[in-house]
Amino acid sequence: MASEIKETQTIPPSEAVLAVIASFLLLLFLGAIFVMLVGVGFAMVLGELLIAVVPFGYMLSKKINVRKYIGFEMSLKSIIIGIAIGALLLLFDIFVSNVLIAIFGQSETVEESNKLIIEMSSSLDGLILIVTSLALAGICEEFTFRGFLQNAISSKYSSGIALLASSLAFGFSHFDPQAVYMISAFLLGLVLGYVYYRWHSYTISATAHATLNLIVLALTILLP
Repeated sequence: MASEIKETQTIPPSEAVLAVIASFLLLLFLGAIFVMLVGVGFAMVLGELLIAVVPFGYMLSKKINVRKYIGFEMSLKSIIIGIAIGALLLLFDIFVSNVLIAIFGQSETVEESNKLIIEMSSSLDGLILIVTSLALAGICEEFTFRGFLQNAISSKYSSGIALLASSLAFGFSHFDPQAVYMISAFLLGLVLGYVYYRWHSYTISATAHATLNLIVLALTILLP
């Protein structure tokens, strides 16, 4: 029946790219409004959700089996693998950050972000919002850039092109005038994209991403 969820349908890369661009525009348009209406903390949480809204809505409109398409499964093994990879990614992130800072200098965007995190973490409510937004970053960004975009591109082009394109989009989504944050995000995207390609598991890549974010948060708070 036409109304049934489709198990094997692919997503045209051009439509996937447009959906991701629409997500960026929606985030830019509503992000500032959210800050004014609900404050920075809640705006951070809502902003992460917005990243996945358009791709998720697109997939529902096409009656695609989202769980099967992105490789989502709730298994203890996948979660443990994801946590382990996230912990290892911390070493990669530290190395890349130090190299980029040595080349380009300290990123003002990162410094301002860290300062905001430390200030918000001084209250329980602020800490909860930050933890929630960083966990959601792993969940929503992996859904959009790996589960949705990388999958769609790989349906027509090679896995290498899909990995590169999704990582570039991931990097640009972390805009930084000094380029440090963008390049770091791009390189991290390459690793997360390979992890996703290797296991075709959204659970593993999302857990790894969220784990890395939360470890970095803990270090930022404990070692300012």
